[in-house]
Amino acid sequence: MTAILAVLATVVGGFLGGVGRWALSRRPGGRWGTWGANVIACVVMGAVVGTREPLALLWGTGVAGALSTWSTLARELGQNVRQRRWRTVVGYATATLLAGLAGIWLGGLLV
Repeated sequence: MTAILAVLATVVGGFLGGVGRWALSRRPGGRWGTWGANVIACVVMGAVVGTREPLALLWGTGVAGALSTWSTLARELGQNVRQRRWRTVVGYATATLLAGLAGIWLGGLLV
């Protein structure tokens, strides 16, 4: 694979993932948008593991990389820690971890 094709695949995937992340930040928005983006990114990653390089760069590095938003997750968890909302912190972190693992597994089944 040429370097140009690798960059192009990553750029196109990044654009698509970025648009998806933006859409999820609008609807449903908030924690549900962040959670959904991260879970969908995990499904995508589970599906592309072991695929050929152009597809892995497009879908894995590009789409899933731009769609997932672990920095927003950290900010949302941090805000809840500062507000001492311990049930929310534990519930949100646990739901994200378990759904992400399930998403990777599900994505692997799709291929």
